[in-house]
Amino acid sequence: MERSDGGWRVTGYGEARTVLMTDAIQAGFQAELVLRMPSQMVPPVLFQHGVAHREQRSQSARFFSPAVTNERHVPRMERYADEIVSGLERSGRADLSALASRMAISVAADVVGLTNSARDGMAARLDGMLHADLAFSLSPRRLVGYARMQLRVLEFYLRDVRPAIRARRRQPAEDVISHLLSNGRRDAEILAECITYGAAGMVTTQEFICVVAWQCLRRPELAAVMRSDDREARHRLLNELLRLDPVVGRLYRRTTDDLALAPDGHSSGVTVAKGELVELDVAAINADPSAAGDAPARINPDRAIPRGISRSVMGFGAGAHHCAGEFIALAETDVFVRRLLRAPGLAIEREPRIGRNENIKGYELRYFIVRCERSEP
Repeated sequence: MERSDGGWRVTGYGEARTVLMTDAIQAGFQAELVLRMPSQMVPPVLFQHGVAHREQRSQSARFFSPAVTNERHVPRMERYADEIVSGLERSGRADLSALASRMAISVAADVVGLTNSARDGMAARLDGMLHADLAFSLSPRRLVGYARMQLRVLEFYLRDVRPAIRARRRQPAEDVISHLLSNGRRDAEILAECITYGAAGMVTTQEFICVVAWQCLRRPELAAVMRSDDREARHRLLNELLRLDPVVGRLYRRTTDDLALAPDGHSSGVTVAKGELVELDVAAINADPSAAGDAPARINPDRAIPRGISRSVMGFGAGAHHCAGEFIALAETDVFVRRLLRAPGLAIEREPRIGRNENIKGYELRYFIVRCERSEP
């Protein structure tokens, strides 16, 4: 643990878990923008705090549970994966990042309830918002960028969110938008939640699908695990790959009280004062031997993880803001990558370009071209 610009940087699992299990406030994912929302608006669940956050998470948990994922979502995932990969087999080549985006937006749209508009257009609109420069200032360039962002949000609302709200006012469904309407949430509040769920459900899972497929196409022994019928082995591998390459590389919290942290489990430590910013370096935390065990930089799906620690360590976070969609993300990646690996002659034509998405503090793989044998028309 060390001082960083404006706060503290945490690299050890024990200190990170202590921070995340407190009432520290969400300070990442452009949280400062939420402060500009009108005070009478209910903020998205990602930025809620305390009792309100716990109640909202408890009420919406049914949409993300393992049972609902397996019974309701997995059959749809299998249908989407087959449609998308069959298209690859007909064409013989494709950008895998685009295929993963189609898969991720299809699944996220079902869970949230954004099912009353064309999904390709919605994916483009969400992607544009999630890659926008969100900083605001009075400089001409910043003002133009901010205005463009507002137009994208308006278009997303008019084309995707409003039609879904209207449909669910007429006939509620088992999805997040229907749940929010039943709680009296207004259109602007539902729009904010949809953008948040879009970021969580689309961008992060899309990148995870790409990185898992990339690893499997480079290492036949990993592909063999994903092709197997052993679901537990497949999920151990998925968690291990997420541990090594966490999609969200930084988490941020702001303390609500003085917080004593003992680095590396030693008795001496530091006290983080109330109101200070804490940066959690997820990649470093996931490589902490106290959590990951021996040789933490090596892929080992069967590594011995101490009791009580997730196999992805902090890949899905911890505490009150632990990723609600963990089971959906694992199932979706499992379904898609397994179907992808069945494509005959599948191989990498062009290695992906690795970039950064500063809005989620994570990596992104683009222009990832794969090829396979073309199927008969």
